[in-house]
Amino acid sequence: MNSGLKLEQIKAYFEQHQLPAFDSSSIIYGMINAKAWQYALFSGLATLCIKHLLIYFNAEKMILIGLSLSADLTESITIIPMTKISALSFKRGIFRGEITFTFEQKKYHIKVPSFIIAAKWHKGNLKNILERYIIRYS
Repeated sequence: MNSGLKLEQIKAYFEQHQLPAFDSSSIIYGMINAKAWQYALFSGLATLCIKHLLIYFNAEKMILIGLSLSADLTESITIIPMTKISALSFKRGIFRGEITFTFEQKKYHIKVPSFIIAAKWHKGNLKNILERYIIRYS
């Protein structure tokens, strides 16, 4: 449980799945909210439709790794070349921000908390990623 928030487990996962060399300062946690119609139809159960992710950045790609509800790493891996991403931005909030980008005519909105108690590395990594990879943020 919570293996998706431990850097040593994430590094082993990268090696096991033959992903790029793991840089522990280039990964953050994010989530994609359920759709409004899901909340309207299912009420509180719509929270089960929230997608939890680890987002890894490097100069060539953005890698989205799915997490289970208990924050364990899953086999869901999406690799997006940075050259195919447009309108990459970050909107800062008090407790969480939002990464927005467009890939293959689909707009993604990923909520990113400002800090995570169980993952002390997250806050520093978010600052690193904003400075290195996200051009526009407010």
